[in-house]
Amino acid sequence: PNEDEDLNQLIFNDIKIYKKNINYNNNYKNIDFESKIEELHSEILKRKISWEEGSCPIILNRWNFLEESINVIKDIDIYKEWKINFVGETNYDAGGIMREWLTTLFKTMEGDNLKLFVQSETDDYSYIINPFLKRNKYNFKYFDFIGKLMAKALIDNITVNICFNKIIYKMILQENIEFDELVFINKPLYDSIKNMKSSGVRDEIECTGLCLYYNIEMKDTDDNIHSFDIIENGKDTLVNNIDDYIDKRIDFMLGLYEPFIKRIRDSLYNIIPKNVIEKFTSDQFELLLNGRPFIDIEDWKQFTEYREPYNSNHYIINWFWEILSQLSQKELSNLLMFSTGSSRVPLGGFSSLESNRGNTARFTIESIPYVENKKNFIKAHTCFNRLDIPYFSDKNELKEAIQFVCNNEILGFGID
Repeated sequence: PNEDEDLNQLIFNDIKIYKKNINYNNNYKNIDFESKIEELHSEILKRKISWEEGSCPIILNRWNFLEESINVIKDIDIYKEWKINFVGETNYDAGGIMREWLTTLFKTMEGDNLKLFVQSETDDYSYIINPFLKRNKYNFKYFDFIGKLMAKALIDNITVNICFNKIIYKMILQENIEFDELVFINKPLYDSIKNMKSSGVRDEIECTGLCLYYNIEMKDTDDNIHSFDIIENGKDTLVNNIDDYIDKRIDFMLGLYEPFIKRIRDSLYNIIPKNVIEKFTSDQFELLLNGRPFIDIEDWKQFTEYREPYNSNHYIINWFWEILSQLSQKELSNLLMFSTGSSRVPLGGFSSLESNRGNTARFTIESIPYVENKKNFIKAHTCFNRLDIPYFSDKNELKEAIQFVCNNEILGFGID
């Protein structure tokens, strides 16, 4: 058999495995969100080791930090505090570098170089697992790693902007996937099938007239076309029931992704008990990891502290908020990333910003001297959620400094 036929059989096997383990018990899903979060934090506290008992240094080379990160964390205690440092750089990680490290790791794995993920054919910006990704140890190690990183983010209460498609979260939680959720994966396909359903195509004669077979063609990342049966001998079987065809298309999708999702799931549950995580809905789990998707400037402003001579009425502070009110969500996200090490706001909003040890660490603005006849930049201390703003005398200079950060997506690992 050719490679596609081998993969086809593997997909059929994985369909059976996923469907066998779908969790249809929704009783505990109805528990209020806050109670679930409290239980999660309680379970984490039972296992978490205090920083007073020591931390785990993680020394990395910046040029190869992904592969080194995967290898290093195999042998360190995930419940201990981690300190990230880079060879040849002078820095001290008080939490900010850790947050940036997590964000950058996910961004690297979502990128084009590894081809682990592809962008979903949907209206929103998200990534789904590359359906042609080889099922081998080399690729599986990345998904094992993703599960560990998710667990570490939950343990340390770190908000990470993971641009995963909603279906990935649903499959991690082993939820049933309905037809309408196909829109999260492939909107053109969803619209096409929806049109067939709405046109009243139902009985065997009408379906047969469509000349539709239980067989699909897919392009890989190199634009090569592959043919797959979504049932046994699908290329020779005419569709005689549109609802059955839809079910089989969804099943096929589950079989494509399940071996990789399973690695994430098993790795996560190896660290945080399954009976705690599975109480969350997939939407709640996504919120736990990613925080709020929208940055509310009024919330940001309300929970910001100032160091003298700055205060809430200072002209530079007024300029700062006026400039932010004109920024896009993408630009605000870049500025937040630069300032705190995370591009997303915690679930509880800006009032919930923390240090790496779980203490409240409000966003803070401090003044630094303005140097004449020199380009002045704003500076960040991500470990302390602090932004240093020079004592500008010109609003346009402040705007230029902020835009420089927003437009260049500065993701350095900071100095302190």
